[in-house]
Amino acid sequence: MRPGGPNEADDLPPGYELVRFDSFASVALPSESARASRKELTRREAAKDAARREELEQRQQVAKGETLAQVREREANARAELDARREAFADGPAPGHYRVIRKWGELLDATADSAAGLRSADKDVNERVAKLRERLIHKGPDRRIAKPEGWRGAVDRLETALPHFREPIRLLRNSLGLADATQRPVRVPPMLLLGPPGVGKTHFTHRVAELLGAPHASVAFDQPTAGSTLRGSDAYWANSSTGLLFNLICMGDCANPVVLLDELDKSFSAGSKNEIDPLAQLHSALEPETSQATVDISVDIEFDASQVTYIATANSLRGVSMAILSRVEVFQIEPPDVSESVEIARAIVTKVLTRMNLQDTLGFDHKGLYVLAHLSPRLMLRTTEKAVAAAVAAGQGQVRESDLWAELGPDADGPRPH
Repeated sequence: MRPGGPNEADDLPPGYELVRFDSFASVALPSESARASRKELTRREAAKDAARREELEQRQQVAKGETLAQVREREANARAELDARREAFADGPAPGHYRVIRKWGELLDATADSAAGLRSADKDVNERVAKLRERLIHKGPDRRIAKPEGWRGAVDRLETALPHFREPIRLLRNSLGLADATQRPVRVPPMLLLGPPGVGKTHFTHRVAELLGAPHASVAFDQPTAGSTLRGSDAYWANSSTGLLFNLICMGDCANPVVLLDELDKSFSAGSKNEIDPLAQLHSALEPETSQATVDISVDIEFDASQVTYIATANSLRGVSMAILSRVEVFQIEPPDVSESVEIARAIVTKVLTRMNLQDTLGFDHKGLYVLAHLSPRLMLRTTEKAVAAAVAAGQGQVRESDLWAELGPDADGPRPH
């Protein structure tokens, strides 16, 4: 079909698109084939451009005094280095490590063949992707598995500190026990913590990451950018950015980080009705089988994200689909009762004094625990830290009940000291 002006596609049947192969010919193809053809045409043009640039760079190197033989020798050395890296990881991951780049050979081949690794016709985009690939190759295909030593005592202490999280802690304990018994990587099933604000859901996530010895990050689903956070964004090439999973796993050092999926129920409040469902990315991420072949959209690199520990939070189930709920363990978290709140306060005080190395030199009035018990875990921590700092600065040997009220201010709720 020859191009026929601006309205040449008007007579196409539904489901077909016009693909222009050159200035003289266009072909009507089914939409899916049309998109694939345009992508291939872009790749071919980019490959031609890369070949021209490579030839130009060789000429420039020769002009700078480097002979063509030296240029080719340098390129041969680079290929030999890639072959050495292929050989180094031929026997699988070392003990305590996990292979997150399963198609390691394909990544090396794409790097050796500059045309195969091209992402766009835009030179800046290709340079950015090439630098990321180079960093990834130097890091290798394997990452360590975070696995805590002495985890049984750590889990017991976590349950003491957060008694109202008893059920999710039980799931955590069982997962760690299974990993110990089978000598396999720790995999905690995805969980959804359902409850009102202020019960310590985010604090629990941080404590789990601390216990596992794993890095952690969060996705805020009340933000309009949440839909592209996990697996990157195209953002039309130049503004493309890699996703949180790629950054944590491929660019990081740990195969099983902890990811907080914060406020799932607010996933639509920041956007319009026409935006992509920000929870859609979770369908494959939460499934162990499909997450083994996660692809970052920005760099088109496949990696294994099946070892990630996901902890989601929500105030209600409104807006959370059954497709998501079927993939997570749901736990209703109620506010702690008075005795549980006192134990939480005691654990936080102990943690703060230990972290500041003051456990043997600074006392804490037990009446202050009842003051802290009226606060959320987050406010307990901040108030304790400020009261401890004020007591040390004043040269006191103990944090008094009145010190806590001084930090809380006159409008704070709770029984005042007599």
